[in-house]
Amino acid sequence: MRYLAMVMMMGIAGCATVSEPRLSESQRNERVQTLTTLALSYIEQGSFDRAVDPLERALALAPKDQEAMLAKAVMLERQGDVQPAEVAYDQLFDAHPDFTRGRQIYANFLFSIDQIEAACQALEQVTGDTLYSARAQAFENLGQCRDRLGQPDLALAAYERANRLDIRRPLPNLVLAERQFLAGDLQRATYHYGQYVRRAQQTARSLWVGIRIAQATGDQNSQASYELLLRNQFSNSSQYSAWQEWK
Repeated sequence: MRYLAMVMMMGIAGCATVSEPRLSESQRNERVQTLTTLALSYIEQGSFDRAVDPLERALALAPKDQEAMLAKAVMLERQGDVQPAEVAYDQLFDAHPDFTRGRQIYANFLFSIDQIEAACQALEQVTGDTLYSARAQAFENLGQCRDRLGQPDLALAAYERANRLDIRRPLPNLVLAERQFLAGDLQRATYHYGQYVRRAQQTARSLWVGIRIAQATGDQNSQASYELLLRNQFSNSSQYSAWQEWK
């Protein structure tokens, strides 16, 4: 769930000053972007002390810049300052209520601190933006959120939307494969499982799903292969224990 859709990092040779008078609007915007990107690069490295100066300078130039405000919230979150991070996110959305990417990052933050219902609500807002470029990811996250709340039907609907928007995403395909298998739709289960296998590495969970689908469809070779992988690589997993009881 820790999906952070942060701005692209840029290689910056040095730190430009912000003291020049009479900056034009375009110069100011460019300076704020440069300083914010520098701060974010330090945040990604975990060098929070080094991020403070460029971030403060960016916010001094443009206190309501959404990227700079988001960088501040993310920095506080990464440092473990939960309450200040919540305040920073609130300030961000007070100034920019339609900042969809920022709200998805905020939803991940809420999920990480076990505010699951609030995270789901934030993701509902994110998925409502039909022009958002990462909408499939948001629906996938919403599915995980609804699963945590014990809402399987709502979770399934979210995973289906994620899959419809981007058929390449592994997790929705795996979830749909398992759900369709349990519902008795072997054709769709096999299809979604095949999509998963083509795009992701096997896990204990995916192998356990594959074993049951292969057994139900009479694919003995695949079943044997999946069982061997599960035994050799995931013998300490709950899925291995379930397989031992099942076989």
